[in-house]
Amino acid sequence: MKKLLVTSMLALAAYGYAQDSQSAQPGQTTTGQSTSAQPQQKTIKDPAEYNAYMSAISATDPNAKAQGLEAFLQTYPNTVVKEETLEQLMAAYQAANNAAKMTDAANRLLQVNPNNVRALALLTYGARAQGNFSQAASFAQRGLPAAESMPHPQGMSDADYIKLQNGLKVIFNGAIGMYALQNKDFQTAQKAFSAAASVPEDATNLQDIYPLATSYLQANPPDYQNGLCYSAKAVDLAQAQGNAQAQQQIDKFAQYYYKKYHGSLDGWDQVKQQMQSATSCSALNITPAPPPPTPCEFADTIMKQNPDVSQMAYGDWLFVLGSGNQKDADQVWAFLNGKGIPVSSPEHPAKVISATPEELQLATTDDDIQESKADVTLKMATPLKAAQVPKPTASLPGTWVGKATSYTPLPPAPTANQGGGATPAQPQNQPAGCLPNTGGGVMLTLTEGTIKGATATHKPPVRHAPTKRRTASGN
Repeated sequence: MKKLLVTSMLALAAYGYAQDSQSAQPGQTTTGQSTSAQPQQKTIKDPAEYNAYMSAISATDPNAKAQGLEAFLQTYPNTVVKEETLEQLMAAYQAANNAAKMTDAANRLLQVNPNNVRALALLTYGARAQGNFSQAASFAQRGLPAAESMPHPQGMSDADYIKLQNGLKVIFNGAIGMYALQNKDFQTAQKAFSAAASVPEDATNLQDIYPLATSYLQANPPDYQNGLCYSAKAVDLAQAQGNAQAQQQIDKFAQYYYKKYHGSLDGWDQVKQQMQSATSCSALNITPAPPPPTPCEFADTIMKQNPDVSQMAYGDWLFVLGSGNQKDADQVWAFLNGKGIPVSSPEHPAKVISATPEELQLATTDDDIQESKADVTLKMATPLKAAQVPKPTASLPGTWVGKATSYTPLPPAPTANQGGGATPAQPQNQPAGCLPNTGGGVMLTLTEGTIKGATATHKPPVRHAPTKRRTASGN
């Protein structure tokens, strides 16, 4: 995205400067260079003002040019070419790598013209880079129509004009998509990131391709074909950039969803190879795994494979408790009830979903950590100090222990309707002994929570790998 931004801004600056340098003599009419409104005929009537303006914009050193433009604006605050001057000032600060002054000039420019496309593009890019996605999206919503209606700069070819427009739209669509993704508005994110990725120059932009993959895979229901396609592209882009850490992170993310959909990792390497040369996702056809057993049915499989509940994996305990299989859950709960359970340790840290001094909502199994879904409520024996309260999404440091007090099976996740909203999942036709409208996980409540030097009053949970399974939700 940075390359597109720089290319777009330099193109605007180059054409703006070329036209300004051809302005008429003092007292004659000159064409204004605003990129956000139709060019207007403007006249600098005062010869001294005209000479000061031409001297300022003719400077070749960015710092000298910025100083000259600032002096011009101070001397002529109501000049007829104020917008053009601020555009040149913003470009000078950009060329001088002075981000703070560039941002200030852009905000001053928007006070003159709230829809100046160059200012909106730079502010959008800066806000997104700083993680202020709400502000970036706000600028981008104004920037998109401004880019669509921007005038054709004099002397610019049609091809360069379209390329310039597309570059600006990429910046704006990327910011809108990122804000939507953060707010789990996956439909809007897909539309915005797809619009950005449709521009040839952005098809190799990891900052838009990876979020596009995420918007497909985390939607409800997920679009696995498109999501895995763009995930494979993102892995390839990270590798091409020599970013091994990003490559591994994205590949791990993609493998999770590929296995969830396909049933195993068989064929994933071939998918990545195929997408290295593919120009679209239409050629990709990943075969889904056969329908899995219901959680209630799979709970029986877990119990048969693990007749000694004390030796079951921690994740299997929680799965059985949330499966809706009353008989199996009763057997697991008879063992866990009242026992001290370390739900987070340095070797297996839980993910914080929310936290107060009195209570923590934690994701403790691999699946729930991936999906940021709480499966444990840990009520502290003594309220935490303010400095001890962990931040949401953080990995919980140290060892945290609580006493198993109760559990609640959860309903399946809602499914998306045709209007884009969510509707509750329908109760499943469970076999005898299985609770209806369950199988969506569990909320295990622990009390008397303590941290670090605490020890469990009973044998800690076994942390070996849980039984391999594919549930009705694909876990």
